[in-house]
Amino acid sequence: MKRKVILVLIVILILLMSQYKLMLIGYARFFTIDNPTYGVNAPIVILSGGYSTRIPKALELYEKGYGDRLLLTTERRYPFLTYKQSAEKIAQALNIQVEFEMVPSLKGGATSTFDEAYDLLQFCEKENLKHIIIVTDSFHTRRALYAFRKVFQGSNINVEASAALNEVFSEEDWWRSDKGISAYILEPIKFAVYMLSSKNVSFVKNY
Repeated sequence: MKRKVILVLIVILILLMSQYKLMLIGYARFFTIDNPTYGVNAPIVILSGGYSTRIPKALELYEKGYGDRLLLTTERRYPFLTYKQSAEKIAQALNIQVEFEMVPSLKGGATSTFDEAYDLLQFCEKENLKHIIIVTDSFHTRRALYAFRKVFQGSNINVEASAALNEVFSEEDWWRSDKGISAYILEPIKFAVYMLSSKNVSFVKNY
């Protein structure tokens, strides 16, 4: 009996080892939500951070007719370029004529996705917006959409997400780079923290 149990365990272990890629890919895909609706002309919101991935994705959506406005959340300034200046340079390099609008911050610059959600809620209510598409890195889309829907609850504003592909790693090979490992190993921890609160938690310092 004991030998049979050991044999079964060995077979299971072999199967797991042979299918590890599929398991890791499936794990990564859990965090991705890509559900923008075409033709609603909803403002496209580019969340701060990852400008080299998020801005081109937002411009792609804009060019394809997913939205009629491009909004940038206000964050703390980069050492040399603001987020808007970075966006304008990328749009110019891609030969896309577009105006970027800044979403005012309630606290002098967003330091988290929750901050961005509260800033956008105020902006949407002021502008009477009923539908927005947020653009962020693919591994961040589920948590970002969760945070926005949590903050927007009861507002009757529809929030969708569009996933920007990373230039270094993807869902198919994230475990092969330090950036990919960092993103996908930390993401479930960050998601758990967001599930426990609806604002920045006191035990994590945001800058």
